[in-house]
This record gives sequence, structure tokens and C-alpha cells, in this order.
Amino acid sequence: MPGILTPILRPLRRWTSTASTGPRPEPLRLGSRQLARRLADAIDRALALGLWDHAERLARTAAPLASGYARLAEPLARLRLAQGDAETALSIIDTCRTPPASLRMLRAVCLLSLGARAEANIDLLRWSAKASAPIDARLLLGLLDRHGDDTAAIQVLQRNLKHLEDPRTIQALLLLSVQRGRREQAETWAARLQGCCTESWGPEADLMLQSLGMSGIRADAEPTPEQVNALTMELITFEPAIETLVEAQRRRLHVPTARLLRRAIEQALPDLADPAAALHAMARLSLQLGDQTAARAFAERGLAANPMSAPLALLLQELGDPTPPEPAAVSPHPTDHDVPLEKAA
Repeated sequence: MPGILTPILRPLRRWTSTASTGPRPEPLRLGSRQLARRLADAIDRALALGLWDHAERLARTAAPLASGYARLAEPLARLRLAQGDAETALSIIDTCRTPPASLRMLRAVCLLSLGARAEANIDLLRWSAKASAPIDARLLLGLLDRHGDDTAAIQVLQRNLKHLEDPRTIQALLLLSVQRGRREQAETWAARLQGCCTESWGPEADLMLQSLGMSGIRADAEPTPEQVNALTMELITFEPAIETLVEAQRRRLHVPTARLLRRAIEQALPDLADPAAALHAMARLSLQLGDQTAARAFAERGLAANPMSAPLALLLQELGDPTPPEPAAVSPHPTDHDVPLEKAA
């Protein structure tokens, strides 16, 4: 199932997990903790940018501070795992007495990389039985539990859907139904997948459904209020994402996603630091959706908010005049103004 395991390596900081065994490390002093936090952030940035040599230099500096400190242990463990040293990554993780969920998921990946499938399965099984376990724990367990008629895997995966429509879990259940030849059940999961696609999963779900010979996401599908609210909060929290998401739509337009993004930006507008830039983003999205009237309205609002905005001025210039000038009206009854000068003379 390509794509399902990818999010496991991404940081997940919403949950906490149970304590692991091992000696309790000495707590970091305040100055050391601040240094460790800065190093962790720097390693995260280096990994995100693919600066492996720089990440390695930072890791050597960070190693003495990482023991027992999850915020620093996590990027170090991810670096070692990416370098193919799962054993060192596992030893770094095991210094943390109470690892967060992201670190515990990373531990399962390390165990699998080392061939310790049974140990990973047992740890995930105990963890996923708790309500606090993240979706990815049950998703990975469901993939590991597949055997025979896949009953155990399906039961584990369905627990993820008790309180949340998770598109990755639904995708896994859909693929299991297809593999088992249960077309009607697969169509049911496909309908649920269409109804719960998020901004980031819309294009991927669409391609997957079409590859299975099923109807893709409808081009005229309207975003749900829940989807708009969720994306709005993300945009308010991290405003630079607006430009990134709009640029992604410019490169590869997905109509339902573009509509969702435009709605979310508009809803977030009162809480954004740069409303003119956001209005420019909405104008660009409207142009991609073929709505020149809306594009002009958003661009004019943006220019009113920031008259010095060059991108908005250029966009309005690109859009041109809204309507061609009306021809001058000619009176049916000639007046002195309508008579040629030579005749008037």
C-alpha cells in the first residue's frame, strides 16, 4: 500500500504515551534545555532542507545533551534512521523514559528496520488498546496484523474511525476490500473516502480511486464546514502555508482542493497578519478556477488594504478593464454639436 507508511516518520506532537523502561537520565539545567531546544529546531530544519552534512555536524554537538530529552532525541533518532543506523536510533529513543507519540512510533519503525517484527507488534498492540493512542499506531498495527482473511487488521483499523473520519485508514480498508474481492464493500469505503478528503489528501485519493476503476472526487464537490474550519485553523497558526498551498494548486490544480483553500483563506482573513497577501492568494485561486469576476473583486480588496502591493497591481493590470467602454451615444436629432464644422460655417 504505497503512501500509507509515509506519515509515520513525520512529527506527531498531539499525543503522549506510556513510560518506557530504562534508567532515568539527569534533568537538563535551564541553559542546557534552551540550547538543546535550539539544536533540535536546527536539526529539524536541516533535515527538512536535505542538508545532511550540516545535520550531522549539529548532531555531534547535540549528542551529549540528547539523553533522556525527547525533543532533541527525536530529530537525532530520525537522522540516524535515515542514515541506515536503526540500532543507534533505537538506543537514543530508549533513553527517554516518557517518549511522546512521535518518538514511540519512530521506535516501532526502528524495530521493524532491525527485523524485530514481533516486538514491534506487541508494543503497538498494547499501545493501540488505549484511547490516547494516535491513529498511526493502529494504522501500522493493522498493516502488520494482516493474515488469512485480514479480520484482525480490519478490526484494528476500524477502531480509528470511531471518533474521526481518517482518510488514510479508510484508504487502507478500501484496499483490503479490493484485495479480498469485496467490490460492494470497497464502493462503500470509496464513498466515505470521497466525503472526508482533506486539502492534502484530495489529489491522492482522487488518483487512487481512479486507478482502481472507481469514480474520482467530483469536480463540483463543495468543502464541508468541518474541512473549512480545520484548514482555517492551520492557516491562522502558520500563515506562510497559504503561499505554499496556492503555488501547489498553480502547478497542479485540483478543483475541490482549490475551493476548500479559497474558503479557508477567506474565513481566516480577519486573523491574518497580511490580509492583502491573502486576498492576492484568493484572487489567484479564483483565476485558476475560471472565475475572473471573483478574482477582480479579491484583487481590488487587496489593493485597497495595501495600495503599495506590486503583485496585486500587476494582477489587476493582467485582468484588464472589467468591461469594454460603451460607444458614444448619437442623438437621432442633429444638434449644433453633431453638425460638421464645414457645414456649420
